[in-house]
Amino acid sequence: MSIFFPVPQIIKPRPDLELTIFQCQEILVQLANISPGAVFQPHQHPESQMGMIFNGCVEISVDGKKEILEPFEKVYVSGSNIPHGSVILSQEPILGVEMKYLIKSQVDEHIDDPILKLEPSIDKTTGFPCKFGACSWFEIAILEIPPHEKLPTCITSTQEIGIILNDQLRMKIGEEERLLEYGIVYHAPAGVSHGGYSISDRAVSLIKISLPSDSH
Repeated sequence: MSIFFPVPQIIKPRPDLELTIFQCQEILVQLANISPGAVFQPHQHPESQMGMIFNGCVEISVDGKKEILEPFEKVYVSGSNIPHGSVILSQEPILGVEMKYLIKSQVDEHIDDPILKLEPSIDKTTGFPCKFGACSWFEIAILEIPPHEKLPTCITSTQEIGIILNDQLRMKIGEEERLLEYGIVYHAPAGVSHGGYSISDRAVSLIKISLPSDSH
């Protein structure tokens, strides 16, 4: 089984929620398909969690603070054992992603603002335009990869999770190579070379999440 391209597991924990789950070593990534009008009562768990939506409109509540999430504009951040919940306001199914990560060294669980706003930037690894945001335990960049452009091969001190949103991207991590599309996640651990290239005739959107490898 590949640690670079984890095999997805699809579960349906409730009638209005389908999750495609990827176990990336100690990181859990969930692609969510949520029915219109779904309500998730506030709950908590030991892992810190982040999430964002790809379409529609959702009201998120983190530690009692409520905010409307906008696709690709805002990310919610919930620390360990901080109550969080949501209400789906759209009349269409919602697609989005959540990531859970147990950060044993984090002492002040209220260190992050519950809403992280993404700002226009240039991705420091690829040089491509992106929307970028950072908090105490992760960085996120949403890249627009031009048609047939390369992602330069690099080795970083952070571990990286990648989620492609449209079309196809060929990615090589270590000695493994895979053609990616929506529903497939890649995981590049710290110190492992990774790069790729677009085979699409239009821009490819890629969510890239970087986490320190020494958070434990």
